[in-house]
Amino acid sequence: MMVLATIAKTLMTTITAIALLALKLTHLQALTIFAVVISIAFGFLGRRRPVDRLKYILWTLFLFLLVGVGIGWAMYPFSH
Repeated sequence: MMVLATIAKTLMTTITAIALLALKLTHLQALTIFAVVISIAFGFLGRRRPVDRLKYILWTLFLFLLVGVGIGWAMYPFSH
């Protein structure tokens, strides 16, 4: 239970820091930040061993970015 509280606190601190900076992010930068944060959360929630956790984090990060760029690529013709 303490691990989940620590993860939640870290995520909220990260989100608060990003919001306070009021950055002008591109869509790709926002997608990347989202993918990193969510992949780390999935890794800690989904796997026990550190090696499995790291593999899962990298795999979900890759899939988030692949799907996000794929959807953007598929929607591009409709914007023009």
